[in-house]
Amino acid sequence: MEEVDLKNWPPVDGRYEVGNKTMPVAICTNASIGEIKVDLNKVAIIGKCVTENIGIEKIIQNVVSNPYIRYLILCGRESKGHFVSQAIEMLIQNGIDNDKRIIGAKGNMPFLRGIENILIERFRKQIIPIDLMPETDSQKIMNLVNDCLNKKNARPLKEAIKIKEIKEIEAKACPKWIPDPKGFFVISVDKNKKKILVEHFDKNNKLNEKIVGDCAEEISKTIANLDLIGDFKQTKEHSMYLGRELQKAEIALKNNLDFEQDKDLIISKVEKQDKLIDEYDWYD
Repeated sequence: MEEVDLKNWPPVDGRYEVGNKTMPVAICTNASIGEIKVDLNKVAIIGKCVTENIGIEKIIQNVVSNPYIRYLILCGRESKGHFVSQAIEMLIQNGIDNDKRIIGAKGNMPFLRGIENILIERFRKQIIPIDLMPETDSQKIMNLVNDCLNKKNARPLKEAIKIKEIKEIEAKACPKWIPDPKGFFVISVDKNKKKILVEHFDKNNKLNEKIVGDCAEEISKTIANLDLIGDFKQTKEHSMYLGRELQKAEIALKNNLDFEQDKDLIISKVEKQDKLIDEYDWYD
């Protein structure tokens, strides 16, 4: 086969490590992160995947853009409710239906609507899945990697599929702040009561509403239900600003940190933890 330019591979961002790009083995660790260590000289890529939709779409794009990859080892701990490995095996075995749902997948959202069918079919043709779920033992996984490298029946495909590059946009702040005609919010954290307090003042600085809670999501929905955000040029920016500040307040509340609106959270002490990092309870 002609030499494939893998200088900018993989084309899609994700939480993974790139090894020897011309190796035929890729590893999906599902919700396990960090604890599985392999010889990167013997694998093309190793990374996590916790959703049976966008996560699998990213795997497909990174695989079909590298024709050397022929084996996908499925290992690690499953993320709740998603069954990524099972969805990948069903995809290769059965394909998708007219609604782009993976036939036979038992996850909550096994739809591949974000990529073209040609990529899906190429992935099905290219990959031999190897189910090692829920194995996390690095040596056992490496033994399987070595077995794959000794096989001679999975040669590289002739060409890679070029993935359309999405242009990166440099983030910029709003050129000028515009006040909300309905007023403004003051957010604080009461450590004694273990609550987040959100006060809404009208444009005349009169206190209009007091919202108390311990969850950024619930407070955000309450603000929306009370229709406290005005309809003006920077409505979206204002809404996203509130979301950021409320999430900061929740993090501060849960971790006993000092919170001041519009200021960065200061984490004075970072304690090392021996616990394994994983995304077993992660939901998309």
